[in-house]
Parts: sequence; structure tokens; C-alpha cells
Amino acid sequence: MNWDWHWHPDPGVIEGLVALTVLYLLAMRYLKPAGTVFARWRQACFHLGTFLVFLAVATPLDELSEKYLFTAHMVQHVILIYPVPVLWLFGTPPWMIQLFLDMEWSAPLLRFFSKPPVALLTFNLVFYVWHIPGLYEWALRDGKIHFLEHATFMAVALLQWVPLICPIHKFHYAGQLIYLLAGAILQFPLFFLLAFMNRCYYPTYINAPRVMKGFTAIMDQQSGAILMKLAAMAVMFISLVVIFGRWYYSEQSGGKRSGVAAASQ
Repeated sequence: MNWDWHWHPDPGVIEGLVALTVLYLLAMRYLKPAGTVFARWRQACFHLGTFLVFLAVATPLDELSEKYLFTAHMVQHVILIYPVPVLWLFGTPPWMIQLFLDMEWSAPLLRFFSKPPVALLTFNLVFYVWHIPGLYEWALRDGKIHFLEHATFMAVALLQWVPLICPIHKFHYAGQLIYLLAGAILQFPLFFLLAFMNRCYYPTYINAPRVMKGFTAIMDQQSGAILMKLAAMAVMFISLVVIFGRWYYSEQSGGKRSGVAAASQ
């Protein structure tokens, strides 16, 4: 293996994660409405999400993704757009979201971008734009642009998950299922281009020293694309099962309530 395990986290990233953690703790301590209870396991979810960001962007995985392997970069992206936003949203109490819905500057933006069609299209637009070879290479060459790439990924991934985890707008279970399937379909063209066109799109990985003997640039790109798609499919499958379960439970609960009401008359 022609690569050394270097640990050189960006101080700005560490400071940002520490600031985020401190702000969350202060909000939970001083802004929480009296009498409200928020489970500790959900608070732990938020901190776990922050720790996963650290693992993705402040460990040697970051150098491996910037200089050597497209697959490593896809590992970063998978972490940042799937478990991180889900954990952060599970760890965000409703009253904290309501704070932004009560602010004049943030309420219209949050209400608009949290609409399911808007959230889905916004996420996929940003996702596709950052995979344009010119922008992708710019992010690899410039640390600030790379930070911007990851920050926008996490921001739009949060938007994408809001309709499913803490919906601001009414969203029927059937609509949630269609939402998930539409997301999978929208990402397929990029997966096809990266995995099946037999062409390397990113010069950095073409010219990079081979980390593993025999693992060519085209194999690296195909592996990264397959990893990305398999992760998306796994997340979609789990989400479908959860939504079906919620839908079934909702129907069963509704039927029982109707039966009790009829019996009492």
C-alpha cells in the first residue's frame, strides 16, 4: 500500500464541530421551554452525528479522499448525507425547530425548502453540481471549496430528511414512499455515468499514486459509484420498512379508535 496514515485535522473543522456542540448544549440548557422533556438517547444521537462528521472530515480519510481514492471520497459523502443528518434531526427537539419557524428571516426559507418536492430537487441539484468534473476538481485542490462542498452536502441532506423525520408540512405515508422512490430514481443517472461508461472523469484520481496494487482509476471510480448506490439502496430499504410500519400502526390505531367510539354510542 503506497500511502501513509497521516493525522492532520483542519483546525477550522475541529473548531466548528466544538462550536456546534457547545451551542447545542447551551440551547438545551437555557432555551428549552419549562416542563418539556427530551430523551437523552435522542440527545446522544445529535452528538453521535457530530462525531461521525469528525470521522469523515478530520481523520486520515480526508487526505485519502482528496489525493488518492474516489472511493474514499464517496465514503465521506455517504457518511455526511445519510447517518449524519438523520442523527442530527433525531437529536433536535421540536421546540428548537420552532425557534427558526418563529423568526421572520428564517421561517419563509425553512417553510419553502422543507416542502417535499423542493427539498428533494434541491438535494439532487446540489449533489449533481458538485460531481461536475470541474467543480469536483476545484474542491480537491482548494480546502475552502472542499469545506463548502461538504457543508452544502450536509445542509441539503438535512433538508431532504426533514419531510420524513420531522415534517413541517403534512406528508401522507404514501407520499413519503413515493418521495423515497423518486430520490432513488433521480440519483440513478449519475451512478450510471460513474459505474458503466468506462471513463474516468476526475484527473486527480487518474494521476494519483495507486494505493493498492492493481486497483486502477476506473476500478476506483466504479467501486465508489457502487458504494454510493448500495448505501442509498440500503437506506431507502430501511426507510421504506419504517414508513410501512408507521403507516400500518397508524391504520390499526385509527381502526381501534373507531371501534371504541362506535361501541360507546
